[in-house]
Amino acid sequence: MRIRKMLKEKKGFTLIELIVVVAVLGILATIAIPRVGNIVGTAKSNADEMNKSLIINALERYNAEKGEYPTSLDVLVSSGYLDKIPKKSNNTDFSYSVATDKKSYTLQ
Repeated sequence: MRIRKMLKEKKGFTLIELIVVVAVLGILATIAIPRVGNIVGTAKSNADEMNKSLIINALERYNAEKGEYPTSLDVLVSSGYLDKIPKKSNNTDFSYSVATDKKSYTLQ
């Protein structure tokens, strides 16, 4: 009887229990946060490579049909090879330049 009465009167958590829980959550956070950050960085890098491949594919199709590379990436959109020019994950444009003979290009 006495034990039941003590258990009914005891409500909530002790300070030590709360400190232990906060410490465990802190340890888990220090493990998880760097891993999530690495995953985000890898995903952005992969997205940039996929967008670059999309532009390269459009450039090669344009070259196959026209016999030369376009003077700018905007020509790919106006000619229907791309719906729009993709941007890098940091919201900047890809750098494109074509040689004067229009037989080679650089894309960064």
